[in-house]
Amino acid sequence: MSKSKSFADYLSVWFSDYEPVDKNLHTKLAFFMSLICIYTGLSIQKSRSWFFWDQPFDSLVFGDVFIFLSLASFAYLSYLYRDNLFNNRANIITTIICFYIIFNFLKGAISFVFFSANWEVIWVNRRMLTLGPLFTSQGEEVWRLWPTVYLIGILLGSGYGSLGEKRQKFLVPLTIFAICSVVAATANIRPEGTISYYDYHKTLYRLLGALIATYASFLTTHYYYKDAEEYQVNVFQSITLPVLGVATFILTIIVLDPPEWIVERGIMEEGVSPGLWGGLFLNFILSSAAIVLGFGVGVALAFGRRSSLPVFSWPSIAIIETIRSGPLVAWLFIAFILLPDFLNPVWEADTVARTILILSLFTGCYLAEILRGGLQAVPRGQQEAALSLGLSTTQTNMLIILPQAIRTTMPAIVSNMIGLWKDTSLIHLLGVHDAFQIAKVLPAQWEFVGLDAEALLFVGMIFWIVSFYLSKISQRIEKNLGLKNESEGEMT
Repeated sequence: MSKSKSFADYLSVWFSDYEPVDKNLHTKLAFFMSLICIYTGLSIQKSRSWFFWDQPFDSLVFGDVFIFLSLASFAYLSYLYRDNLFNNRANIITTIICFYIIFNFLKGAISFVFFSANWEVIWVNRRMLTLGPLFTSQGEEVWRLWPTVYLIGILLGSGYGSLGEKRQKFLVPLTIFAICSVVAATANIRPEGTISYYDYHKTLYRLLGALIATYASFLTTHYYYKDAEEYQVNVFQSITLPVLGVATFILTIIVLDPPEWIVERGIMEEGVSPGLWGGLFLNFILSSAAIVLGFGVGVALAFGRRSSLPVFSWPSIAIIETIRSGPLVAWLFIAFILLPDFLNPVWEADTVARTILILSLFTGCYLAEILRGGLQAVPRGQQEAALSLGLSTTQTNMLIILPQAIRTTMPAIVSNMIGLWKDTSLIHLLGVHDAFQIAKVLPAQWEFVGLDAEALLFVGMIFWIVSFYLSKISQRIEKNLGLKNESEGEMT
């Protein structure tokens, strides 16, 4: 006579055979629920509140309950990947230790961000962190930044619109960003009882105009290129957008600090010297300039090093090896201390201009080595075929060899650009008012004394977000180029 199965037996069989249809979705939901439960448990224990509701729970026991539920979410995550995490004794021990470290890190981070930190130092000084001291104290000069904001919005909208993807994949994140931007730009910039010279209405109108331009450019390019031929999309993405990006950068420099001949002819008034720029805006300017100029330097040095003529190869090798042999910090101090003695007879460059020069050279030397590896990977038959068709050596290098080298080295190029963006934080050592320099001095304000961690962590998080966004762009480019795996690369 067969023994009847108990409820526990049925549960054991069901759990052993259970496999969700969409494991990725369950992983994201379980991780999200663990974060919500940790926040809820800490909120009950520390402030007896939950988001916008005050004291929805009468007993602190509920805090322990939600902490336990967060541990249950982690247990469900481990169950989803049990075949890999618990297949032997070493993996079991490693998994338990890693989960313990991750859980305590998340718990500590949420506790600091939502309950211990005082973010008023960021909220009150957000304009200073973004624009720097001059544009904060002299509001009449802020108009010089808005043409750049409009053009960048149009470029982003046009770039995403040409991808041909579903509109909500861009419109939803853009709408969330628009709401956050409007709140951050138009809310009270100073605490009550203090005087503020900030014009909320003018900022709101300009910001809404930039957002409308972004929406319009996205919808227009999406409508035009969703059914366009592939060559038309490629021309727009590989030629039109880069040219517009370089033009945007040049226009930004001209509007901020117009050349003397423009000022003398009365076309524009005297601008803001680069030495007075600051904030995150300065970090973006430095990284953009170094990428644009450094890429040109890298291409020239890469071809120069591969040249058979000593007049090109020897100087290229000397420049590359000299720059790459020293740390970036040393070269920045050289730009700050020694470079004026060499440039002043010809060019009276300020600190920002000299920093751009050094960053461009430093980036160009590393890009040269990356591109040189890509150039060597191009088959010799490509060059011979191009020459047999009547193309000159310059046309062959620029139209045949270089595009293939860039394609194969794209991940390394983007990684170098991400490193450059993070390296711009080093300029605070020179006394330049970049975001990190401002974050260091904000706690000197008497109402924010001792809040160094909040200021520095916030700026560090901004750098991380931008780097993460650039890495996602890199993945998108690799996917479009067929570089996700070897078979797609061969198909492309």
